[in-house]
Amino acid sequence: MNPTSTANDLAGMLDRHPVIPPQGISLDSTLPAGSNPHSRDRNYRLYVPKGFNPDKPSALLVVLHGCHQTHEDIQLIAGVDSLADREQFLVLYPYVTSYSGYRVRECWGWWIKAHRTRGRGEVEDIWRIVEQVKRDFALDQSRLYVCGLSSGGAMAVNCLVAHPDRFAGGASVAGLAYGESPSAVRGSAFSMARYHSLQRLCSATRKNLGGAAPPNLLIIHSDGDQVVSDKATDNLEQSWREVAGLDTGARQWQIEGDASGVPWTLTGYTSGNQARLLRLDTPGFPHGWLGGPEGPHSSPEAPCISELIWWHLNASAGRQRSGIDPARDELLQEAS
Repeated sequence: MNPTSTANDLAGMLDRHPVIPPQGISLDSTLPAGSNPHSRDRNYRLYVPKGFNPDKPSALLVVLHGCHQTHEDIQLIAGVDSLADREQFLVLYPYVTSYSGYRVRECWGWWIKAHRTRGRGEVEDIWRIVEQVKRDFALDQSRLYVCGLSSGGAMAVNCLVAHPDRFAGGASVAGLAYGESPSAVRGSAFSMARYHSLQRLCSATRKNLGGAAPPNLLIIHSDGDQVVSDKATDNLEQSWREVAGLDTGARQWQIEGDASGVPWTLTGYTSGNQARLLRLDTPGFPHGWLGGPEGPHSSPEAPCISELIWWHLNASAGRQRSGIDPARDELLQEAS
């Protein structure tokens, strides 16, 4: 997908649901525990698209599952493999595999310092899996991306903060801000969520970025989500915007449209040729992945977010690689 897409192209992306089953192969492997603190053996799956050229440096998209899911579950509902067949990139599906202490089943430990800090725990093991893939395949270092759903969306944010020099950009689907606590997640319709202050979230993010600028981020949210609220999503957007310096001097824009009769709004913040923050909002859909194939925690009738994620990530890498001027981006021109 060309990063200079028009607004009409954007509407087309969100209305383009996967219809052709994946044609590539899935390779299952295990990463042995490393020397980093709190490391464990991690199972993972790598999707290699049909017709893939192993000698040509490829983009890699890391896709992280949510709670009550496995790597196989998120692969089923994300619809990314068919996109990889068309665009020729590798897709990596890490699995939390095992963990200690109390957690909701198969959740990433996104709120635990030992698992969201560079050089430690799960966030480091995810990067170690990427490095293991790099030993077997030629990867384009400027096109390494990460996204995820729910706890995987929060962990994708953690990966961007812990590894801002390694990932060009990412996307968080129904995820949470860096440094937030589990109390920000509603366990039921009757529970009251509690959130950290914006100041505390920004402080934690800055500290763990270590002076680096945060990579580009796409946030995806539906107001029908009864697990991750509008407030939790606002905290993620506002903390990222503040830490990226997008509150002053950034160009803000907004596009509205519909996909198969479902309205959506895309809001963006752009500064220079580096910082970019996008947020897609849709109404009425429950907690889960939007616009992918049928499966648990999936809303197939929603706008297709996999296409939007891929466009956003390519635009992120393009700005890092060639310094694309946002003023020449036709999408941003139409939005301004």
